[in-house]
Amino acid sequence: MKSFVESDIRIHSNAEEILKALVDQEKLSDWWGVADSFIEQKDGGLYTLTWMKSYAGIKFISTGRIRLFDKRSHLHLEDVLYLNYERPIIGPFKILYDVEKFNGYSILKVRQTGFQKGPEHNWYIKSVQEGWPQALVMLKTYLEKQNL
Repeated sequence: MKSFVESDIRIHSNAEEILKALVDQEKLSDWWGVADSFIEQKDGGLYTLTWMKSYAGIKFISTGRIRLFDKRSHLHLEDVLYLNYERPIIGPFKILYDVEKFNGYSILKVRQTGFQKGPEHNWYIKSVQEGWPQALVMLKTYLEKQNL
């Protein structure tokens, strides 16, 4: 298994809007179905997302710390943990979102590292390999509709 997963996508949007969609609760909810978030938009800030929140609890949580945030070019997360009510806690990971601006569009690159060995990590790596391209298409679709 790879020790990292990379995915990228071309989006007809500016870098600021792309990164805002990764840190703004309303936008995260609109394009990624995030139920709730706690994000301190600064270096060293906390970054926590939840999905499928109900009175019974929360099904999925991703939480970590912002190592580096520049709203014009990148969001780098460290010490990211993935919590799934059906599985043990998995992590820690690094997730790097980098945006490169071009004339009329941007390229968003996501790189996730820190995978360990074992069946739970193998399951998670496969999920991430399939999940990042799907998530990026959802983000692209959302942002490009906003720009119409």
